[in-house]
Amino acid sequence: MQLNPDQQRVVDTDDHCLVVACPGSGKTRVITTKIGALLKRHEKARICAVTFTRDAAGELSHRVTQEIGEPLFKSACRIGTFHSLAIRQLRNHNKLSKVATPYEQVTFLRRAIALGEPGMEYEEATAIIEKAKGALGKAPEQDHPVYLAYAKLLASHNVCDLYDVIRDSVKMMKTGEIRAYPVKFMLVDEFQDTDNIQLEWVLEHARAGSNITVVGDDDQSIYGWRGALGYGGMQSFMDATGAERITLGVNYRCYSEVLSSADRLIQHNTARIDKALVAGRGPGGSVKAVRAAGRDDEAQMVAEAIQADALPLKNNNPLFRFTVPTGSWAVLARNRRLLDPIEEELQARGIQYYRPPKESFWSRAPQSLLLSLLSALDGGNTGGIDHALNHGLMMKVGRSKATEAIKALHEQLHGRFDSLLEGTPLSTEKMMADEGAFILDFCSRIKAWRSQILEGRFNFAIRAVASWFAGLEDGEGQKERIVSAGNTLCKLNGTISMRVNAITSVSDSKERPQGVQLQTMHGSKGLEFDKVWIVGTESTTCPSPKSPDHEEERRLMYVAMTRAKNHLLMSSVMAEEPSPFVLESGHFPNASPP
Repeated sequence: MQLNPDQQRVVDTDDHCLVVACPGSGKTRVITTKIGALLKRHEKARICAVTFTRDAAGELSHRVTQEIGEPLFKSACRIGTFHSLAIRQLRNHNKLSKVATPYEQVTFLRRAIALGEPGMEYEEATAIIEKAKGALGKAPEQDHPVYLAYAKLLASHNVCDLYDVIRDSVKMMKTGEIRAYPVKFMLVDEFQDTDNIQLEWVLEHARAGSNITVVGDDDQSIYGWRGALGYGGMQSFMDATGAERITLGVNYRCYSEVLSSADRLIQHNTARIDKALVAGRGPGGSVKAVRAAGRDDEAQMVAEAIQADALPLKNNNPLFRFTVPTGSWAVLARNRRLLDPIEEELQARGIQYYRPPKESFWSRAPQSLLLSLLSALDGGNTGGIDHALNHGLMMKVGRSKATEAIKALHEQLHGRFDSLLEGTPLSTEKMMADEGAFILDFCSRIKAWRSQILEGRFNFAIRAVASWFAGLEDGEGQKERIVSAGNTLCKLNGTISMRVNAITSVSDSKERPQGVQLQTMHGSKGLEFDKVWIVGTESTTCPSPKSPDHEEERRLMYVAMTRAKNHLLMSSVMAEEPSPFVLESGHFPNASPP
């Protein structure tokens, strides 16, 4: 397909360039074509391209290799993430410190949370670390107890993390201890997501003589909470380099009905680069906003609309009977909890779906503990017994008492919790009466559940275990969800381990996601679907009450809306006011189903 005039301008320029690429504007194709064109105009030139994820780097490498051929790609191009490029740069100059593995970094951060602010969400702690380490100078986050504990843990183990790698690279380029990559041209994708340190890494290459092309969209900057500069970073790049600005305003993804609604919404932001959006596909789509009586009613509305497009699933999948064509449907939400009723409803109807592993209804306690305990009772990893007992004790007697009781139990069993299934006698003398009684009752129960499983009475065991977990809860809603999880497992065929595997394989598959995609708004970035339904579009959710930056929340809604190619639906429950973002997009919700 021929490039449009603005795309061709990007390809033809050799100088510093800021490319403002709206959603669906073909930016990856433009980057790929530009690399090929630069190497034709400058045969001996070397080129570096920077992405934010390994998947994006792999995809771009594949496309560029197809464009210019493998021999030229290997000799003239280097494509990688900021982190991987900085690591190689330091290693080439023998300046690389020992880098903690991703697993070690997670472990250190979890320990830092326990030391600095117990109970803090892992994602919140990650944002603190990223902001602290992404700052050029002093940042308030650098005084946070979690950051201080994390930095102390790294130092005590004589390791650095990936954030330190880029900081070291920038610092040493400035002092002359290492050199910038010796490339004539550098291209940076998703530039709106750069933080201060990453921006400075790019500018150091510009000062060293590289011609820089950065590609991004300030209207799609949705990571300000972890230090992404967005509009400010793009302006800083232009000010520092005198770059030419070229806007790719033609959207080849969305019908005009979808794009014009998103455009009306984003026009309410003030800190943005002005741009005119054009729907390259013209009219032909639809946008609707509807109201639901409650969350369950909303989930049923969504599932009914999806079921109208569903096809019989031909393979013998133990969990699903129906599917939809790949890329045809997505359900998006501001937070993952809002997707739980959708997941349950799709499961109940046997409609195939995909949800990222860490976001699934089944990945969180107590549903995850239910799966883990059942697996342990069926002869799997016995850690499920330990985790379930610890959870039950915490729910009944509190964290501190539970910790002491589990510690005493560990000492008696020498860590072998599977011995509880064998009837190992226990002493509860060192425990308080309540903890001891709870543990003895649990031991009695797991032996009974194990016997039921050995006798092939799988559904009896599943319902009994689910009922035990439900009995630990105070809220009726959570009790119902656990019972519902048990009912879903009972509907499956096969052994306990086969049923657990069927549930976990929905999110663990490394193949391309099949069926309906369930994603948070943040997780949907970079994806596109024929039909998109955004649930939970209430004023109490969009914008999130946790976010002080309503302009970023509006950008997040803009990103979600522009995932839809043909049809967009937005729903809210009647107990809450509709989101102002829905109203700003030009739609007033009605109570009738779509």
